[in-house]
Amino acid sequence: MMNIPIAAVAALCSAAFIDRSDAFQLPLSTRALLRHDRATALHSSIAADAPPSSLSSSTTATVDTLDTSSEDSSEFNWFKAWYPIVPVEFLDYEKPHAFKLLGMDVVIWNDGELSESPAFQPRKEREKGAKKLVGNWRVFVDQCPHRKVPLSEGRVEDDGSLTCSYHAWRFNGEGETIHIPQISENELETIKSNPKSNCNSFPVQIVDGVLWTWPDSSDDAKIESALTPIPTNDYNGREVAEDRVWKGVWNFRELPYGHDFFIENVVDPAHVPVSHHNVVGSRYGELGLNMTTKTSLTKHGFSIGVKNNAEEGSGSTTSFTAPSQVLIEAPFGDDGAAQYLELYSSPSRPGFSNHVGRMVILKDKSLEMPKLLQQFTLPLPKWANHILASAFLHQDALFLHGQERSLAHNREYRTSQPANDSYIKAVMPCSTDKGVINFRNWMGRFAGGHIPFRGDTTMPAKNNDVVFDVWNSHTKHCSYCLAALKRLKMARTLAFLTSALIATIRPKFLSAVGSVISSLGFAGAGFGLSKLIGMFYKYEFSHADNH
Repeated sequence: MMNIPIAAVAALCSAAFIDRSDAFQLPLSTRALLRHDRATALHSSIAADAPPSSLSSSTTATVDTLDTSSEDSSEFNWFKAWYPIVPVEFLDYEKPHAFKLLGMDVVIWNDGELSESPAFQPRKEREKGAKKLVGNWRVFVDQCPHRKVPLSEGRVEDDGSLTCSYHAWRFNGEGETIHIPQISENELETIKSNPKSNCNSFPVQIVDGVLWTWPDSSDDAKIESALTPIPTNDYNGREVAEDRVWKGVWNFRELPYGHDFFIENVVDPAHVPVSHHNVVGSRYGELGLNMTTKTSLTKHGFSIGVKNNAEEGSGSTTSFTAPSQVLIEAPFGDDGAAQYLELYSSPSRPGFSNHVGRMVILKDKSLEMPKLLQQFTLPLPKWANHILASAFLHQDALFLHGQERSLAHNREYRTSQPANDSYIKAVMPCSTDKGVINFRNWMGRFAGGHIPFRGDTTMPAKNNDVVFDVWNSHTKHCSYCLAALKRLKMARTLAFLTSALIATIRPKFLSAVGSVISSLGFAGAGFGLSKLIGMFYKYEFSHADNH
């Protein structure tokens, strides 16, 4: 079951899986960190050359200590950071869109005006040929300041304003109230002078087509956000000409497991051939790998090297840049070619995360694409890339969703609760757990050991219907998928109608057998389209049935 977006991950994860020779002890718990001096280095103990079965309290260990002597000791502030939400090309810029971030409801919209005679008016009154221009993308807290109803249920008007559908309060791109139809101009000026009448607007940047927002509307938010760089693929600090770079299609969705569980998963290459059996590798093959630290853990992240064995060449590199980026680099050959998996995540709400990702290929110095990578550049409709991604994502989602809910239900670990450190009971004795241990150490040492969601922090119950739900996690937000879904439904209707028509009329130019075959053929096409249409709504997967 190999397809373009899935195969992209296969090549990136190819540098993996060998004998386990080292063993790691668990990271210090968040509660232990709170009891220890903040200057004390968090460490993982490595039992040198000891197989997991020989671990004991008397095991001789070398200690890899975290150097914090020059590290900023201030705790990471989850509300003073940039977060990726969605690639804007997939959004309808004539409508507001509801998303979640750190437990907050937010609305994303575009303040572009009509190209001709922009005004607050019904769309049927637009001048002929007038089109909506793409303005600036905006992010507000999804509440009208008047009666707190969701602005995502409002309208984007032809004059570039956002209208609340309850009482038609209108706001400009800065979040300022510009019109209230029920009051006089004098009353409006009085209301406008009160900051409470404005929407909570967040700073926004569009980087490489992805909308990033800074979830803070304080007076210092614009300055602080402007001084904070957004993590991007810098090709390991190399200067790369644009003609060497091929960029794949962005994918996005709200995943049914938390931000920390997403990061933990993608910095763990050891799971790939097991979880993604028959897609990337085999659970019955050689599963060992050799992992080394490339960049030590700091407040800003870490990186690890991954090889099939210690004698292999450069291998791949997995880098975590706090709080949202994981970049996986896999070199191809000795002439500079490489494949990158750019993975981004942001905390959506308890038990969920916003994921954005794509593949990027760096051609070699002679601008040649390695043959193994050429298959990934075949043109596929963007909507096809999106629905096929479910075949890969749902393989992880099944157990990550269950893992997080199980830990929360048993009161072992809950992302939203500070100093809740029973996750330390997890057994992580393998050197291949290095990425997971590093990330959990980052959470405990630098990020308070939890994600401080706003509002209700209750962990939703386990529900595989949520895991398999493609409509709510992606399709309803994606203009490409919605347009394709509409066309496919029309094609399905046409196929069934044609089948019925042929069976009823039995055209003379077709024999009796030809009529039956044609009718069945169109009916089969209709049923096939129904299967494809279903993937826009739901995609189920079972590891027990993946033999």
